[in-house]
Amino acid sequence: MELRIAAIDDLQKDVDTIVSMTKRFFSECEKADTAEVVSYNSGESFLRGYTKGMFDAVFMDICMDTMNGIELSRRVRAIDENVAIIFMSTTTEYVFETFDATPFGYLLKPFTFEQFSKVMKKVHSRFSKENRTITVKIPRSTVTVDLDSIFSVISGGHITQVNTTSGNAISSTEKYEFFKNELLKESNFLECNRGIIINLDCVFTIKNNDIVMHNDITYPLRTRNKKELVSQITRYISRKMKGDLL
Repeated sequence: MELRIAAIDDLQKDVDTIVSMTKRFFSECEKADTAEVVSYNSGESFLRGYTKGMFDAVFMDICMDTMNGIELSRRVRAIDENVAIIFMSTTTEYVFETFDATPFGYLLKPFTFEQFSKVMKKVHSRFSKENRTITVKIPRSTVTVDLDSIFSVISGGHITQVNTTSGNAISSTEKYEFFKNELLKESNFLECNRGIIINLDCVFTIKNNDIVMHNDITYPLRTRNKKELVSQITRYISRKMKGDLL
């Protein structure tokens, strides 16, 4: 398998770093996989020919002279909800601004090969393994859903609604308890309130007693153990940004 990776930075030396570290990573990789890195010196030049599925991962600098990485990530995410976005910056002050793009990682410049490898292992793991799926009942049939595409699951009595990251809603005849038993085994799913399961990769922020998702949809946070839930969410996001979650 060959991964396709884009490196976007207005500093050529930083683009060269991504290229050289990617080559080193795959030369030391146990699997016989490879990667092609295509470099761009601006967000505008990248977007000019970008189409959905063109790249598996995009490394983008946040502070570029023209279009910055935050704006670029929003445009990329509007085109492709699946591409892995990894931000690069000399400061952590933009971390919270990146959440809307559901980033795959955040590299603080200058980063070491070990730090780069943590992120690349996540990318490699995501695209080299079979997608995690769940098969659920719908009226008169079944449907297989990619776990990473599940945005939230809402209990609705006889029907459980499965909302996806693409905006579609699946009305399943499975009981809510079925989803609770299956999804809560995964580190990125959380029951934020009675009858509501959310994908933590889609969380933007917490505001008062609500969880704000990346598309501005809000879900109520259970007040009884709010402190514990908030701690679980922030701990997950922190580990994800550090590259600890594979």
